[in-house]
Amino acid sequence: MTEKKINHRITIPTSLISLCLFITSLLILYGCNLPAKSKDSHQEDYSNVGDLATPPVDITFNLRLPSAASKEDKYYIEILDVVSGLAHNNKLIELTKSNDQEFKAELTFQSGSVIYYRYLKSEDTIIPEMTINQQPVKYRIYYAANTASLTDQVYSWQGDAPQTKTGNLIGSVIDQATNQPIPDILVSAGGQRTFTDTNGQFVLFGLPEGLHNAVFYAMDGQFRTYQQGALISAQTNTVAEVHMVAMNQVNVTFNVEGPSEAIGVPIYIAGNISQLGNTFSDLPGSMLVKPKLMPSLSAREEGNYSINLQLYSETDLRFKFTLGDGFWNTEQNQSGEFVTRQLIVPAQDVTINLDIDTWLANKFKPITFQVLFPPASSPPGGKYIQFKASTWTEPIPLWPLGDSQYLYILFSPLDDSQPLEYRFCSNEKCEFVLGADSISEEAVVVPTNEPQEISLTIDNWVNWQAFPKNEDIVQAYIPAKPNDYAKIFELTPQMDASWQTEATKGIGNLVNTQANTIIFSPPWFLNPQSPFLQPTIGVSPFSTVLTSLIDSTHAKGLSCGIFPQISSPHQQGTLWENSSNSATWWEVWFNSYHQFIINYAKLAEMTETERLYLGGNAVLPAFSNGVYPNGTDSDIPDESSQWWTALIADIRNEYQGALIWVTGAHQTMDPLPDFISELDGIYISIDSPLAPADASSFDAIATGFTNVIDSLIYEVNRSTGQPITIALAYPSVTNAAQGCLLLSEKCTNDGIFQMDDVAELPIDVHEQALVYNAILPIITSRPWITGISIRGYDPTTISLDGSSSLAGKPALDVIEYWFTGLGP
Repeated sequence: MTEKKINHRITIPTSLISLCLFITSLLILYGCNLPAKSKDSHQEDYSNVGDLATPPVDITFNLRLPSAASKEDKYYIEILDVVSGLAHNNKLIELTKSNDQEFKAELTFQSGSVIYYRYLKSEDTIIPEMTINQQPVKYRIYYAANTASLTDQVYSWQGDAPQTKTGNLIGSVIDQATNQPIPDILVSAGGQRTFTDTNGQFVLFGLPEGLHNAVFYAMDGQFRTYQQGALISAQTNTVAEVHMVAMNQVNVTFNVEGPSEAIGVPIYIAGNISQLGNTFSDLPGSMLVKPKLMPSLSAREEGNYSINLQLYSETDLRFKFTLGDGFWNTEQNQSGEFVTRQLIVPAQDVTINLDIDTWLANKFKPITFQVLFPPASSPPGGKYIQFKASTWTEPIPLWPLGDSQYLYILFSPLDDSQPLEYRFCSNEKCEFVLGADSISEEAVVVPTNEPQEISLTIDNWVNWQAFPKNEDIVQAYIPAKPNDYAKIFELTPQMDASWQTEATKGIGNLVNTQANTIIFSPPWFLNPQSPFLQPTIGVSPFSTVLTSLIDSTHAKGLSCGIFPQISSPHQQGTLWENSSNSATWWEVWFNSYHQFIINYAKLAEMTETERLYLGGNAVLPAFSNGVYPNGTDSDIPDESSQWWTALIADIRNEYQGALIWVTGAHQTMDPLPDFISELDGIYISIDSPLAPADASSFDAIATGFTNVIDSLIYEVNRSTGQPITIALAYPSVTNAAQGCLLLSEKCTNDGIFQMDDVAELPIDVHEQALVYNAILPIITSRPWITGISIRGYDPTTISLDGSSSLAGKPALDVIEYWFTGLGP
C-alpha cells in the first residue's frame, strides 16, 4: 500500500465520469380512507424541508409479550433508518412497564410519517424478536396519521420456544376508484412482510393470535398508506379486503448546493421509496438501497446541482444525498453525524433549496482509491468496491475515468478504532467474482487525519478466467430446422435485487447465441408448516420488475415464457417434508397454487408472453398418479383431476398463449398427469446419468443420451402426440455426465444444479462443454423434437463455478454454435 498526501479538495471533470386446514372468518378492513386531495396547480419554493413539516402526533407503542417478563428483562423499541440501512443510524428507546406482560413507549412524529421499527429484549445481550420461520424480524411498519395507540404481539424471542397458537391474514387489495386489483403493495403485520400479486392478493402465514396492526404500503407512494387492526385467532384465516386511494403525482425539484470537497463527482439521492433505490429486500450488510437504482443529480454550475422527481402527494419521503449509497459517502452534518431528511410530499409542485454541509467524517480525511483493471485480464462489465462495516455491505460502482482506470474517494463514515476492509468486484455479487492477489495483503486501510491515496492494479480474479473463443466446440453436421424451432434459455429461479440492474444486459448477451426464447422462472415458496404458497421479498420479483424484464426482452426480438417455480425457504429437500397430507390440507394448498398460477397467467397476458409453463418437479405429488420425493404415492384427493381441469380453464380465460407441461427424465420418467391432452406441449428436463464416473468420453455420453431419448423420451411423444422440447442443465463439474446421481441416488432433484448443490465438487467447465457437444447431435437428429432449452442460466453474473449456468463458460460457445446453425 502506498500512502501520500493529496489535496483535500478534489475536482474531476464530469466528462470523464460515466454516470452511469382451516376455519375462515371474514374481516373487511375499513379505515380513515378519505378521497385524495386534488393537485394544487401552483408551485412554491422553499429553502428548507422543515418549512413543509406537518403537525406533530403522539404515538403510544404497546408491546405485549408471549409470557410474563422476569424482573431482569428490559425491552426496547428500535426506530430504524431504512435509508442508512437497518443496522445504522437507529434510535433505541427503552420501554416502560405497564404490567408483567406489557411495556410501552410514547413517541412523537410528523403527521403522515411511515415508521419502521422493531422490538428488542435485553438480558446480557440484545435479543431480537423472531417470526414463525425462526428468522429475526427485519422491521414492522406503522402509519402515524393521527395521535394514536397501538399494541404489537411478539411471536417469540431468539432462543425461546415458539408459540403454537397462530392464524393467518389473507386477502386482496383493490383500487378504490377503479375497483381493479393493485399489485406490489407491501403488506406488514406482526413483524412479517409480503406483497400483493398481480391479482392484488396476499397471504401472511403464522401470526400469533391477538390484535395486530396491518399496514398496506405502496412502495412508490402511488397509493395512500392504509392500516387497520386485524384480529387473528388460532387456526383461522382472517380475510381482509382493502380499498386504497390513488394519490396525485406532483413534481418535486431539489436545488442543491454541494460542499467544495469533491467537485465533479456524481451525486445521487438515496431514499426510502423505490424511485430512490429502495429495493425493500435484504441486501448485504442489512442495506435496503441499491446504488445503481438511485437517480443522479444534474450539475448546473460549479458546486450546484438539481434533480426533478415525479412523486405522489402524501408520500413520507426519507432521503439523503450521497456519493455512494445510503450508508457510505452520504452527507454529514457539521458534527459528523448522518443526515437523513424527511419530507411529507405536498399536494402541489414544489421546489426546495438545500445545502449539503459536508461529505467528510468528523475528524478524518478522505481515502482515494485509484485502480487499473487491464482489459486482457479482467471480466467484462462494471467494476465495484465493497466495504465492510462489521459485515460486507452492498458494493458501490467505481467511477470510470477511461482507459480501464477507475476512481473512488471515500469520505465517510470513517473510524480509526476499526481498520477499514475493502475489496474489488466485477459485478454486484461480490462473493462470486473478486479481485485477487493484487490486494491479498493490502485490503485494509486505517483512517487518519491526513488524506490517503491507494493505487492498485487488479489483474487476477477469484472465480473467473477467460477462455479462448470456440476452443471446446466439436464440429458436427447440423440439420435444417424450421424458423419456429425453439432455441431457449431458461433463466435460473434464484432471483434477487441485482436482476433489476444486471439481468437486462445479461439477457442482451444471449441475442448473440441466436436463441429465440427466454424463460423467466419466478419463485414462490412453500413453508413445510403451511399449505400456503407465498412470494418472498427480494427473491420473488415484483410484478413491475418482471414486467420490465419481459418488455425489454421482447424489445430485443426474443420471445418469452414464464415458468412459475415452487421452492422451499430452507433446503430443496424439505419442499415436501411430509409424505402425507389431509384432504383439507390439499384443498387449501391447491387453492393457493391456483392463485399462484393465475397471478402469472394474468401477467403473461398483460406482457404478451408467448408461453406459460406448468408442472415441474415441485408439483409431482399434486396430481392423481403423482409421487412424493421419497417415492410414495401421492395422497391427493380424487377430486384433484377436477381441480386441475378448472385451473386450466381459468388459465385459458386469462391467457391466450401456449400452455406447456413441464416434466423430468432422470433414471426413469416422471409420471404424466391424466389431463396432459388439455395442454399444448411438453417440456422435458433431462438430468439423467449418461456415463459411468471417470469414464465421460464423447462416445460414452452420446450412447447414454441416445438410450435416454429412445427408451424414455420417445415414448412420451408416441403416447401423447404432443410437441416435445428437451431441456438441459448439466453442471460444470468433474463427472458432470453422472447427472442427477451427483446429488442423490434417488434422483429427486429438479434438473438444475445450483451453486450450493455442487459447491463441494471439483469444477470442470470442459466436461460440461463435452456433455453438450455429445448430446446436441442426438437431439437435433430426431425430427419429432421441436426445440432445445438450456436451463439455469444466470444473466446477472459471470462466475467460474460448478452450477448449470453457462455464463462465461466454454459450453456457451457450444450452444451458440448449434443455435446459430439450427435454421431453415
